[in-house]
Amino acid sequence: MNHTKMSIFITLFTCTSQGKNHYSLISVNKIRKLLERFHETHVERRWVFQCIRDLIDAEYLSRRPRYKRHPDGTIRQLSSITAITLKGAKLLVTKKVTGALLLLRSILAWIKNRDKRFPTDQEISPDNFNEIDPKELRRLELLTDKIFKAI
Repeated sequence: MNHTKMSIFITLFTCTSQGKNHYSLISVNKIRKLLERFHETHVERRWVFQCIRDLIDAEYLSRRPRYKRHPDGTIRQLSSITAITLKGAKLLVTKKVTGALLLLRSILAWIKNRDKRFPTDQEISPDNFNEIDPKELRRLELLTDKIFKAI
């Protein structure tokens, strides 16, 4: 993963309230402004879309488009809901991004509670969500607890 994609991924992460949520409503224009401000990286709008598409294809992110219907029958597209997947959260933890462990715990709690809102099961862990063993979930929770205590 190149510098720009990782910068975009970290920017999306910071827009999830530093891991309190695992989704964000940030627009592409705002991503570009934040990249210039905090990462000193100037990219065009089209490249941001391509990087997000690559992150989605690598299963680090999932995305759901949103629309608003007006009373006159017109439809306006809103910024998409972008969610960080379990695989993406693990990547952030391995890169030692501050707050990534809180995000991982948030996702694990979401999986444990079987929340029906966005993102769905398949959007968080596309490959093997139904195969996650409750013992494995408990092991991950204990592991994150140990790491938090060490910090």
